Amino acid sequence: MNLRLKRRRFGQLAIASAATTVLSNLAAKKTVAQTQLVIYGVRLTPASSSITEDLVDEKAANKTPGMILQSLDLTTGQELLSTEIAEQAVQNQQDATETASKAFIIKKQSERITGFTALSDGTFVVAALASTRKGDLNRFIVFSPDSKKSATKGLKAKKIKKNNTIESLLAIQQDQLLGIVSLTQGQPPFELALIDSKSGQVDSRSDLPNLPPFNRYSNLAQSSDGNIYGTSIDPGGNPILVQFDLINKSPITGRGRVINLVELRFNGRPLSNDLACLAFSPANQLFALADPNLEGSNSLFSVDPQTGQMQFLRKFAVDKIAFSKV
Repeated sequence: MNLRLKRRRFGQLAIASAATTVLSNLAAKKTVAQTQLVIYGVRLTPASSSITEDLVDEKAANKTPGMILQSLDLTTGQELLSTEIAEQAVQNQQDATETASKAFIIKKQSERITGFTALSDGTFVVAALASTRKGDLNRFIVFSPDSKKSATKGLKAKKIKKNNTIESLLAIQQDQLLGIVSLTQGQPPFELALIDSKSGQVDSRSDLPNLPPFNRYSNLAQSSDGNIYGTSIDPGGNPILVQFDLINKSPITGRGRVINLVELRFNGRPLSNDLACLAFSPANQLFALADPNLEGSNSLFSVDPQTGQMQFLRKFAVDKIAFSKV
């Protein structure tokens, strides 16, 4: 008896088979190393993501949103942790906040998580942005997945200019934070900046790479060999993987370089929208959080940095992802 599969069904089986292969490879590596491969994700609590009334500027600037931290063992698919990080009053309320009124643009306050990274001691740092009628408010939440080790701390961004929004966050050497900052409320142009995780101070640097003015940049991630990656979207809307070279500076400008690497692709086609996040595992595997089919919920993908091909792994309904460094 001849069995015939429709093309769509065949494609679904092929994708499922490939994803199973990827997960099997992860499991095999776990067997050798005898360790879990745990990825963390954060998302806003329902109360923080569905604000129904506009808050006064001072109140919004001086508190962080509530979040949910989730963790997942990639080798088994088991969900390990789901815990709520409560709203926090910021510790540096005395620091001034520059804002530019958006009264004619926005009716109600909205919150979004714009960055998520891990420090060398396992502490996480989240960047969150509140868009209010009185302007954009950047804050940081510093916390440990083990609440017994350290208390959660809230900070508002210090010395960040009005209209500037933090759009990505990455802990680099000596726990410095590298951030991508939009100069115009989430739109190009963008710049790289260093951020102090203890004070929340944002500092532009004359030796960091210049970012082309018409491209969108986001999704900072660092490989185990120290290379820093991210995504760029040109005016045509095509996401590509890029490398930010902070070491080999131009002899003319004294700045690092931005290197375009490869177009990101899924199911044999270029992505039509940007990723939500990139993260390297301790074993130097690159993972992406994305919603390429515009389903309204993010999923987890493995990424081949050489070809840009993305492979679906599983649903993971969070806003940002990161791996712990301990």
